Amino acid sequence: MKAVVIGGGIAGMTMALFLKQKKWDVVVCERSVYIFLQGHAFLMNYEGLSIINEFKSPASKPLFKQHVDLFSLKRPDNSEKIKVQLFNWYCLKRVDLIFFLNFFFTKDDFKINRSFSHFIYENGQATAAVFDNGEIEYGDVFIGADGSNSKVREAIFGKTAFSPIEVNEVVGTSIMKIGTSGKNVTFQKFQSHDKGLAFGFIPVSADEVVWFMQYDRKLIEVAEDKDPEKLKSFCLGMMKDFPSDVKEVLDAADFNNAYIWKTRDFDLLPTFHKNNVVLIGDAAHLALPFTSAGTSNAILDAKCLAESFDNFSNVNDAFNNYYSLRSEKVKEHIEQGRLLKETFLNPQKFSEREFLLPLISSDTKVKEKTYSNPLKVIYFTDPICSTCWVIQPILRKLKLEFGDSLDIEYRMGGLLPSWENFDKGIIKTPLDAAKHWEDVNISQGMALCGDVWIDDPLNSSYPPSIAFKSAQIQNNDKAISFLRRLKEMIFLEKKNITRWEIIEEAALSSGLDTVVLKQDIENKGYELFLLDLELGKKLNVKSFPTFFFLENDKVIETIIGDKSYETFKKIIQPLILNTDTLKKTYDPETLFSMFNNMTENEYSFITNTPIKETRAILNELYQQDKIDKYISKYDVVWMLKLNSTI
Repeated sequence: MKAVVIGGGIAGMTMALFLKQKKWDVVVCERSVYIFLQGHAFLMNYEGLSIINEFKSPASKPLFKQHVDLFSLKRPDNSEKIKVQLFNWYCLKRVDLIFFLNFFFTKDDFKINRSFSHFIYENGQATAAVFDNGEIEYGDVFIGADGSNSKVREAIFGKTAFSPIEVNEVVGTSIMKIGTSGKNVTFQKFQSHDKGLAFGFIPVSADEVVWFMQYDRKLIEVAEDKDPEKLKSFCLGMMKDFPSDVKEVLDAADFNNAYIWKTRDFDLLPTFHKNNVVLIGDAAHLALPFTSAGTSNAILDAKCLAESFDNFSNVNDAFNNYYSLRSEKVKEHIEQGRLLKETFLNPQKFSEREFLLPLISSDTKVKEKTYSNPLKVIYFTDPICSTCWVIQPILRKLKLEFGDSLDIEYRMGGLLPSWENFDKGIIKTPLDAAKHWEDVNISQGMALCGDVWIDDPLNSSYPPSIAFKSAQIQNNDKAISFLRRLKEMIFLEKKNITRWEIIEEAALSSGLDTVVLKQDIENKGYELFLLDLELGKKLNVKSFPTFFFLENDKVIETIIGDKSYETFKKIIQPLILNTDTLKKTYDPETLFSMFNNMTENEYSFITNTPIKETRAILNELYQQDKIDKYISKYDVVWMLKLNSTI
């Protein structure tokens, strides 16, 4: 089988490499003779990068990529409105990726200066591609990977109905020291709050950034001039009210290599193929640049189409399968890109809480609940409650076994208002708390260290409790991860979780927007915390943890304190209608994708694995560079490696 790939960019070369692996006869036809000089840099998520990594060989040079840690949105007055941690996003120079992929080709299977003209057909099937230079390439399958202005798409479907061009984007690079070593690398964006005007920059390396200026075309009265000096003057004029950081980037830019991108898209095509000609990447679908999804989508297309060829012997069946697998996600990205454009053009209509992160991967859709009538449980806890920490393995095992059939509603109990007149049995001072925690560590299977009460004692448990309620406003699942991270910090890492810098660290690692979180802590979060305290009084909550099991909004069962897993299960199972489908696997991939981190004792308990075998499993994953570890005073915490997946 011979495939002719028309377009030698990232999509085309990735497609060709997959087919070469399958021993297909492949020829890539690229229209440009300057392919290694085109484009600047782009963002790619781990999903796309992991596919590229499949082509690594001992002879190929490593592909440099700059991990990007944070996204920050500021207004022109330099006030920060959004701050979130990025997971598995990298900035790559296009030329680096092109060189990496091109290493695997020869002059015989990668032809330049081939601008597509038309197909030669026989019995309705394309038999050859004809190029403007007169060359002809025969094949069995033809793959159009020739970008947004695809001539292949036009040849099989006719003229494309593009959306109007409403936003232009000037893109360039600047040589300047950013200092990416030992600090968070930030995708920094400045955006007007009352008009469509923004500037962003992303480090490509320690001494280079790629930048972009986006603007509503209605803001300019004259056509942009591509002359380097005039383009620089235009950008500086548009950015005159923006912070000095923006001017610094523009002053360091080489405008000889900057270009104006007139952004547009088109509706999802009803199919990506016609007969034996198929489209991938921007030729098949085009999302607006606000999504940063173009390159990753092109790579995912190539992977999906290659796998479809494996699974279907008939070419048309393979094409149909490829479309069915990719079209829904592609449509979602097109729609999200248009929504992002709308928020950009009319920022005054949207609050920061409604802002969509301009980084869209294939894993953007919120997981839908699969259980229609879950058992409601009200759980009263506190970030510094040692018994609540001890039962963490039980909560996680319940989540694995019963999943969405349990709806656990987290409430804060207000364990420590302050130390003034505090008297909880044997605990009256921070030193009492330190000793109690050490005693609990000895008697229980869940490690905890009381040193924080000696080194940096907390004055109250209210600040982290209010922070948790504020996190719930953003996202309940992220809030639960945030609470878990706070508990790890105090019980294992001896950190004072009342301090904002510690709260912010935990929030960022849980995917929360810390600017919005701080605003909510001072307002709505505090109000929600008071409501939890009122409910606790109404339900006569005296100690933690306390679980109320409800049926028709009435409490029918209660569990107080440290009880066994069997106790929970004995109550839950009769109250859930169907437990036959609740069969879960306890492999490392499932566990770390759900929980991100676990102590050794947790893993052992959840999986019913002896501790010696547990350590062997976790150490093997550690050697494979899939997880990291933190060695606490009494236990080892194993965590999903940041910027990696199992």
